[in-house]
Amino acid sequence: MLKAVIFDMDGVLIDSETIHFQSNKKVLSDMGRELSYDYYKQFIGATLTKMWEVMKADGMVDADKTIDELNDLSYSATNAILTQNGGYPAVGGAPELVRNLKKNGMKLAVASSSMYDRIKVTVSNLGIDDCFDVLVSGEQLKNPKPAPDIFLEAARQLHVSPDECIVIEDSGNGVNAAKAADMACIGYINPGSGEQDLSKADYLVESFDGLEMPFFEMVHAHANGQP
Repeated sequence: MLKAVIFDMDGVLIDSETIHFQSNKKVLSDMGRELSYDYYKQFIGATLTKMWEVMKADGMVDADKTIDELNDLSYSATNAILTQNGGYPAVGGAPELVRNLKKNGMKLAVASSSMYDRIKVTVSNLGIDDCFDVLVSGEQLKNPKPAPDIFLEAARQLHVSPDECIVIEDSGNGVNAAKAADMACIGYINPGSGEQDLSKADYLVESFDGLEMPFFEMVHAHANGQP
């Protein structure tokens, strides 16, 4: 039985991936390095910490910069863009979907690779913070997406089993994490997230408009081999 829906945040609740690429491109540009989107897209859905660890190993950033320093530089660059743009724009239909699922008795969580404070501020700015029972940050866990840890932790805090959940994700890393957690997964095709491999998702959608509980129940039943 479906009891919970777990939302990714970046690219699902808010259109943020383009902003994050721009901010991290600025960080590398200040070091005299070029960040291409083809290289960057592997990190969509992963934590900033994981991204910087890989970039350090690849020699993409100054060797003397610590992960904490790089995170701070990224946050500063992102905040500068957000101040100029007036914040993250909501994905069309996402706040309405969250409220509708809550009204239908679903337990709800955000499971995002972003820092906890940014998750908390974002759902508050969207006016849906009262809808979520749990907020989980991948930065608090040992293994980031595509490992299943973040979704298993969200289920644990919601007091549900993995087979009672649906995850909504826009990235290949996120979809792979959801399926590794043995959860049903809806892949949201967000053009701002680039060409993501969502092929392991149980169902793909291009919009949240008009999605109702029967659709979620159908996806959940299909993913769990039920009629």
